[in-house]
Amino acid sequence: MKIRKLVLCLLCTLSPALFFGQVHISKNIKKSSISTTDQNALYFVDFWATWCGPCIHVSKYLESLQQQFPNNFYIVSLTQESAQVVNKFMLKHNTGLAVATDYEGETFSQYNITSLPYGILFNADGKKLWEGHAADLKAYNIGGFLARNQKTIAVDEFFKLEEYKQEIIVESPVKRKKDFGFIEMDVDPGINSGIQAVNKNGYLEIEGRLQDIMAYALHSNKGQIKISEEDNKYYKMYFEEGSKAFENKESYISKALKLRRKEYEKEGDVLVFNIDNAQFWDTNQIDWGINNPKYLIGDSDIQADNTSISDIAYQLSFLLETPIVFDKKFKNEELHDWQIHYKYFEFMSSNLGEYGIKVEKKVMSYPEYVYNKR
Repeated sequence: MKIRKLVLCLLCTLSPALFFGQVHISKNIKKSSISTTDQNALYFVDFWATWCGPCIHVSKYLESLQQQFPNNFYIVSLTQESAQVVNKFMLKHNTGLAVATDYEGETFSQYNITSLPYGILFNADGKKLWEGHAADLKAYNIGGFLARNQKTIAVDEFFKLEEYKQEIIVESPVKRKKDFGFIEMDVDPGINSGIQAVNKNGYLEIEGRLQDIMAYALHSNKGQIKISEEDNKYYKMYFEEGSKAFENKESYISKALKLRRKEYEKEGDVLVFNIDNAQFWDTNQIDWGINNPKYLIGDSDIQADNTSISDIAYQLSFLLETPIVFDKKFKNEELHDWQIHYKYFEFMSSNLGEYGIKVEKKVMSYPEYVYNKR
């Protein structure tokens, strides 16, 4: 009985220590140039990404917080991206905060981080004191927590460094005989989860229901495409980049599947994009490498790597379930990187404005496409 009590006492005494080093990082990109102490009572983990526009704005705010509390308080900006991507980003966007990577996403997963920016404040024992949108952490919060948390721990003891050794896999080139091809997939009839688009070895591979694929090919909203349930089968299709098939996806699909298209005018709610002075990102803001999805869609934000304005309009149209039309013909199929909030119209409008895109809600006519077998 005494032994059991002794074990319990030891566990209670040691349990805080068991936490030490349990916030995992893959690589230290840089240490804080603002913090003046190695031993700190509070640690704030700022979950962010290079493609997250709001995260970049929040980092400036967090820098000011770190400057107000250079002692006993330490901020680390943690991302799931590779060190190569982060270092490239920081050539243009320097910060005084500490920056680290969580390449395998262990810490992101442990704390169920599903939206960015987000932050968690810990004390030296690893107890979670506060969490939420990183910009909502205020100076008076920090002052109050510092007054109640006196114990300190060294930076290198609080964070557990487990360097990620990247395995390089060289894929054999996929041999294609044609610039376009397709396979009808045998899937559950209830599956209808949108479209997947991936660039692989010089080809664009798209997979989904025919209705979704045609919407993608025409850069239209899914609701603008009318296809019978019988013909709305699940396909995987590939297009050689730069080929005639790649530039004319809809016509090649229609010919291969023996479809006839009729176009009608319909009136309803639309979003109108007006682009007078484009200020699009280049393709250096996001880099997910080769053979990766072109889009990352969260519950409020969409990120895209190397896609055109037409492609991003299609994705927004799909997410918002609303047709998008351009106020005037805007021919720009150059590739860009994107990070756009879509959940709230006011935020989306402001976000798009940074790219030189003015967006309005209107009731007007838009095309509807009806497909039938020849």
